[in-house]
Amino acid sequence: MKTAKGKLRNITTGILHTNIGDVYLFLEEYLDVKGVMTHQLPSACRALNPILKKKLSKDWFTKEWQKNGLNEPIELPNLTKQEKILFWKKYEILSSKMWDKIKDKTIVVNIEESNRK
Repeated sequence: MKTAKGKLRNITTGILHTNIGDVYLFLEEYLDVKGVMTHQLPSACRALNPILKKKLSKDWFTKEWQKNGLNEPIELPNLTKQEKILFWKKYEILSSKMWDKIKDKTIVVNIEESNRK
């Protein structure tokens, strides 16, 4: 898959190097899915990183923000069928843990605040 360096570093570093929309587009294209939603981003990135670590050098995972060269095109090896299966299994585990943490939480909406906007 062709992508840009910054779009990939968004995923591999967990640091936003480009527009947040690039994270959604990257995941949709790389995973061949449509309609990735905000609440899916953390689990999807965490599930994808171990697979990417096998495909890419460790330089892609350094936790430093980069300013230059983010639009540089790169070729990323596509996911194999087995890697997609592995991704979805890991994603299911991670996302269910996330929901377990919040399912019994009380959500409070301040009506006064929301009416001001």
